[in-house]
Amino acid sequence: MGRISFSLLTVLVLALNIVAFNVEATGEPVAVIVNKANPAESLSEAYIKKIYTNGVLSWPDGVPITIYDLSLQDRVRAAFSEKILGMSADRVAEEWAHLKITNHAKNPPYTMKSEALIIRRVASEKGAIGYVSYSAAKNSQDVRIVNTLQ
Repeated sequence: MGRISFSLLTVLVLALNIVAFNVEATGEPVAVIVNKANPAESLSEAYIKKIYTNGVLSWPDGVPITIYDLSLQDRVRAAFSEKILGMSADRVAEEWAHLKITNHAKNPPYTMKSEALIIRRVASEKGAIGYVSYSAAKNSQDVRIVNTLQ
């Protein structure tokens, strides 16, 4: 009985460590990216928050904004959600679900499965914005980093 309890306790501790790892910051900066044709050279964290919370729907030149998110399980999304939106990625998803149900979601984000897909989408859409790890974005010639979150 003692061995089973110890083994179960070990498994639980390992599981909790995995969950904690998945919601911790990525250990490297998060890059907020836009299409290279977008005239924005940099964006403040406050402005990025407005974009990702339904507050800004188009760029100053009138181009509609298309928002991209990573999947709920992604460490980069966890870091972005905590730093920019001040809540967990799960809570952000709940907020968007509520806005959709109540028909108040003006510009909900599209969820992509990988950083490479976000870079590809942002590179191909003038009004797109997304975020990826800095290492994923730093060498891309088709997107511009407009903010780096530490």
